[in-house]
Amino acid sequence: MSLRLKILCCPAPNGKCAYCNEDNTSEAWCQTCDPDMTIRGWTSGNRDIDICMKEFQLRVNDYEHMIEWIPFDRLDNIKKIGEGGFGTVFSERWLDGIRKVKKIKNDNDEHEYVKSREQCSTVALKTLSSSKENSYDLLNEFKNLLKCGLWGNRLKIYGLTHNAEKNEYFMTKLKLLLDVSSDLRTIHYAGYIHADFHSGNILQDGIINKNLQSYVTDLGLSKKYNGNDLEGKIYGVMPYVAPEVLLGQKLTAKADIYGFGVIMSEISNGQRPFDGYEFNTGLALKISKQCMDPDPQKRPDANDAHETLYSWNKYMERSDSTNEIKMQFLNTDKVIKELPTISPKHPDFIYTSKIIDTQRISHEIEVSQPFLELPDELKDI
Repeated sequence: MSLRLKILCCPAPNGKCAYCNEDNTSEAWCQTCDPDMTIRGWTSGNRDIDICMKEFQLRVNDYEHMIEWIPFDRLDNIKKIGEGGFGTVFSERWLDGIRKVKKIKNDNDEHEYVKSREQCSTVALKTLSSSKENSYDLLNEFKNLLKCGLWGNRLKIYGLTHNAEKNEYFMTKLKLLLDVSSDLRTIHYAGYIHADFHSGNILQDGIINKNLQSYVTDLGLSKKYNGNDLEGKIYGVMPYVAPEVLLGQKLTAKADIYGFGVIMSEISNGQRPFDGYEFNTGLALKISKQCMDPDPQKRPDANDAHETLYSWNKYMERSDSTNEIKMQFLNTDKVIKELPTISPKHPDFIYTSKIIDTQRISHEIEVSQPFLELPDELKDI
């Protein structure tokens, strides 16, 4: 007499992980893969906040309780509902919405769980009276709430956000440009030209006095001022290359300055050069326009650019509210936030360095015309 065994394969009650194909540990959630995927690809711009949030993101064990960094422009209909000694509470609409797991029927008429969101959810936002001075208090309260949440507290915490109008995002931009101009000045002082100066060669790493540091990298194409150029060709990223170089003239330190001007405009309006936000008229673009002057002799040197940025940075650090330069930068932050976004016209590959045939360009473009003209509104600055 033979004994036959029949093994029944029951479907995983919480579904399968899309990354490792193992059974999910909770509804639509794989504890092995999902937390690791969640911590990638975002930053608040503040190292302490990033470390705090990612620590708890790795500990969350289901989709609906995952915290996240929420861009402030994803919140609207903001209404003040209360104020205390340690901050203010607002009611607002979160456009992306609260995370929810839905139970649906798949093509095989089987039930499965999927990740979704309740779009345009109404949530509460608590702010501190001065996030710059009380960031430790903010994180300490945030940590305590999250720890209670891990033990089953019914108050749900969805994440953190940052109001640019309250905490001077342009201060961060100035600091980045100050670091970059300092490195470029050092390169020029040493008698070298970077020769491939674009935003892709700027790295951010290391924390000094709680500030993220920016560094100029990739000096593989750097050369002495009197170095030989490749006949009829250069290596670079087209939007950052000075017009005179594209027309076959010798590469000089002023060509690096042109690239720095493009980087300044890119950082100022938050979009890649000539392919995103429309230009706005603001104090930050004055020196950018100067650096991008079609005439190399009219561009400042790296030291002049650095000294100007240094003085602006000092103005931003002052606490007085009547500081005219500081107010111009803060107003620029508001203007940039309201600028219309123009869909990118070019694929990503044009923003990587490659060989550019300057001989062909010089034949196709009249020498009297600059390769990239500034918008009319910038010419009047």
